[in-house]
Amino acid sequence: MKLLIAEDDAFFSNVLQKTLAPHYELVVANDGNAAWIALEAPNPPRLAILDWVMPGLSGPEICRKVRSSPLLSSMYLIIVTSRNSSADIVSGLRAGADDYITKPFVPEELRVRIRLGERILASQNPFDSQWRYPQASEPEDRLGNNLTHSAFRHRPPSGPDSQSGLIEPFGSKRDPVAHREADRPAGQAYRILENFHV
Repeated sequence: MKLLIAEDDAFFSNVLQKTLAPHYELVVANDGNAAWIALEAPNPPRLAILDWVMPGLSGPEICRKVRSSPLLSSMYLIIVTSRNSSADIVSGLRAGADDYITKPFVPEELRVRIRLGERILASQNPFDSQWRYPQASEPEDRLGNNLTHSAFRHRPPSGPDSQSGLIEPFGSKRDPVAHREADRPAGQAYRILENFHV
């Protein structure tokens, strides 16, 4: 899987690369403008780790540009930053980030959160061969499975009698393709909130 790291601090960029290099095809940018160029290139990464403060575009600015792009809007974006106030977290998520991690971070936690992002991307493209659910071969994988299973286990009920209506059972008379596309953002948002609940 191709993953973008946008980090101007050489130390943290090196830590991120060492943490993720064995498992991902990394695209590394040392400023926000270079990160955006990488995302506009053919076959761009589907998941990105973004620092908040960088030369050129900031992490939140990249998030907003991604969400406004029809070709990139489904990307999974993680902001990794030393800004740790509640206001910063809310601001980052409102800009379009899917997850938010503060520095210094625990490498195992970062890997778990990335695997959660992979599962969300896989749920958007269930027949795409590049997205495969990671096997629970490592402790962080097992934790990641627990996080994902928790999100599905606590999802609100669906069906005609459900007030949430996030997912309708098979056999619905509504257009299944249009219904699935309409429900996808709500389901993704719910999984993200579950992730923060954990």
